[in-house]
Amino acid sequence: MSFLLRLKHWQAFLLLFVVPFALRYGLLSLLAALSVQPGVVAMLLLDAMPSLVYVLWLWRLGLYLYRRLPPDITISSVFFHLGAVYFALYTLLLVYTLGLVRESVLLGTLPFGMLLLLAPLHLLATGCFLYLVYFVARSLVSVEQGRVVTGGEFAGAYLQIIFLPLGIWFLQPRLHQITLGAAQV
Repeated sequence: MSFLLRLKHWQAFLLLFVVPFALRYGLLSLLAALSVQPGVVAMLLLDAMPSLVYVLWLWRLGLYLYRRLPPDITISSVFFHLGAVYFALYTLLLVYTLGLVRESVLLGTLPFGMLLLLAPLHLLATGCFLYLVYFVARSLVSVEQGRVVTGGEFAGAYLQIIFLPLGIWFLQPRLHQITLGAAQV
């Protein structure tokens, strides 16, 4: 994990946002050029790759920051882990469902029951994602401050993570400082 934290902001931007999309479209173009039709699982993983990379990065970052919290801070990480797992699995489900909906629309049928079932699952996934961001932002500022912080104190970090393609330029130097501080200890 320290490798990811030591990256410069532009390197982290490339690794988290440019590489997954380029890899996805590059592999799809290569498969199309070779006249290879990827299977359902391969397409599912390729379509979900950019989102999964982002969620896995958040999960690893939250885990690293949680371990770096001062010993007197006791925050439970159970909901953080459950939220990360649920969001990753939901991403795969959503990509699969959208593929089915796309095929159904082409055939002239639309599975409204499936879409109706997806709505509460989507709301839960949104809540899990917001909790992931909350946990990482609060842990980040708590590690920086060396104490438990309140909502107003980590609101900036929360927004930087929510708007991550832009926020990575401000967030990554902070993470780099934490890594430098850990190396000095």
